[in-house]
Amino acid sequence: MLKLNPQLGLLETLEGGRLLERRLNVSANNLANVDTPGFKKDRLTFREVLMRKYPRGWRTFKEVTVRTDFQQGPVEFTGNPLDVAIVGEGFFKVQTPQGVAYTRAGNFRLDGQRRLVTPEGYPVLANGAPIIVDPGLAKGGLITLPNERFLINADGTVSVDGTEVGRLDVVTFADLSVLKKRGENLFVPSEGAQEIPVENPDLRQGYLEQSNADPLEEMVNLIEIQREFEAIQKGIKSETENTSRMIETYGRT
Repeated sequence: MLKLNPQLGLLETLEGGRLLERRLNVSANNLANVDTPGFKKDRLTFREVLMRKYPRGWRTFKEVTVRTDFQQGPVEFTGNPLDVAIVGEGFFKVQTPQGVAYTRAGNFRLDGQRRLVTPEGYPVLANGAPIIVDPGLAKGGLITLPNERFLINADGTVSVDGTEVGRLDVVTFADLSVLKKRGENLFVPSEGAQEIPVENPDLRQGYLEQSNADPLEEMVNLIEIQREFEAIQKGIKSETENTSRMIETYGRT
């Protein structure tokens, strides 16, 4: 009885298709967040590894990992006194129902309790606790720039009408690869990872760090992925035709 081994060419072509699908998802997500403040784009990294080929022998296999690129995004002036950009290293700490999370996005607002919160309503931490802007300190309850009613200094100190109300917690990690995206523009560290306070943070009130995703770069990536998909489709068709011819030939024999 004739036994046909799995065709290595077809297997590797299918693996290439799965790899392109992952590249497509990463590039599409990056492109969708080019206007998201503080967003950090993802990249795929590869390494060749040996794996045993069934039923015997070895072949190479590409191991794929998604890594976040923490490169600084452009810092742009908005004029909104509740917008804060971190220049250089560091992350803001926010309190979520699942615990403390970290973000580079400084597009904050005040909630009904006069707490400084993220767009999703998570309190921003200062000295380990939510920071509250006492409505009695801001004359008329108005916060505008430029004036001295509501100030966030470069070191993170927050003051209202000259009264200090807290200092924003700005921290980092020795190895940023321990941070994983959780959604809502937040990061959470791997278990056991220890945060490190940034001794001399550089914060800019009235500015926002923009996404570090480049729309032109991602569009080029999508075009390349489309072309590679077409090449893979041709490869699968060729392998299928070769298999059909082989079965037909051996069948007659």
